[in-house]
Amino acid sequence: MSLLPPENTKQVTLAKIKRGPLGKVSPLINLFSSTSPGENTRLRLCTVGISHYCEKVRWGFDLLENSGEEGGGFTYAEDAHPPGLSAIAVTEINSERSGTPIVTDSADGSVVYDSKNILRKYLPALYPEDGQVGDEVRDFEEEMDRCLGPTARVFAYHHLLGEGNTDLLVDMATKDTSHIETFLFRQLALRGMIQPGMRRFMSVTPESCEMSRTEILRVFDSVGNRLENNGSGRYIIGDRFTAADLSFASLASPLLLNLREFEYLSCGRRDQFPRELKEMSKRLMSTRAGEHVVECYRKYRFGRLEGGRVVGAGVGTTKTTRQVKYKSAPRNRFGAMAMSAGAVVGLVGFAFK
Repeated sequence: MSLLPPENTKQVTLAKIKRGPLGKVSPLINLFSSTSPGENTRLRLCTVGISHYCEKVRWGFDLLENSGEEGGGFTYAEDAHPPGLSAIAVTEINSERSGTPIVTDSADGSVVYDSKNILRKYLPALYPEDGQVGDEVRDFEEEMDRCLGPTARVFAYHHLLGEGNTDLLVDMATKDTSHIETFLFRQLALRGMIQPGMRRFMSVTPESCEMSRTEILRVFDSVGNRLENNGSGRYIIGDRFTAADLSFASLASPLLLNLREFEYLSCGRRDQFPRELKEMSKRLMSTRAGEHVVECYRKYRFGRLEGGRVVGAGVGTTKTTRQVKYKSAPRNRFGAMAMSAGAVVGLVGFAFK
């Protein structure tokens, strides 16, 4: 197990960012983009938008927002960034950390890191009160965070970072991020400047990819057996939807390209994904565990809390499938953009007088 890719990507500090290339672009990002969630929004969820660990928290927060009185008027805004550039926003919250997801809470001033810590604080309903079942759910969640999360990330990125996939990578990585970050990430990626760093910080190599492939198949086989041995086979643990189901489904999502709920974030380009990803997706979709991921997204991705339990939203019965999107606050400072553009035009006009 120790040979698996690390759960957490390598962390960088604010001091290191200031000394490196990101230190040169951070003033531009801060000038032209906003990270404020707004006065009436309680939480700021800072993410790498396409991260499956961030999708895990986003799913939980969407459940809370949909829950009316049971959600207690819960509100949040997602501050989504492209890979790499997210470190600028995170280190401004904590100068010693750069990983996502991270949540800042205006109600109590707290800062919470790591997807499981965030879910356990804000969605205790996902962890059954029955001690034995609750412990089993928490243990399973930690296993998925350790085994499926990093291997799904390595396998997917190894192929997305390959030659010929730059446009697809850029479109997905910059979906609904600020204009300035979209521009900067695109320029860095087209010049091949950001891909080596992404591989290094996520421990993506041909060897770790093959190791990840083996582990992914093992996890799906193990979860399939759990489902078959759990009475009705509807849930991984217990008799209701828990953090076990949410964790497995969200962390598996990068591997299942036919999840209709991700059509928006995949930019409608699923047919253009690398052959290796499409082959793995087809294989996993045919398993009992893969079917469970599809069922969890269909029934519960846009559900709500009711009586302390997650109930479905009936999405599967409608003709239009709901899409996973970032719930962002205003991202772009158009006033600063307009002033800068005006200044440039003025300087050019002055130079040609």
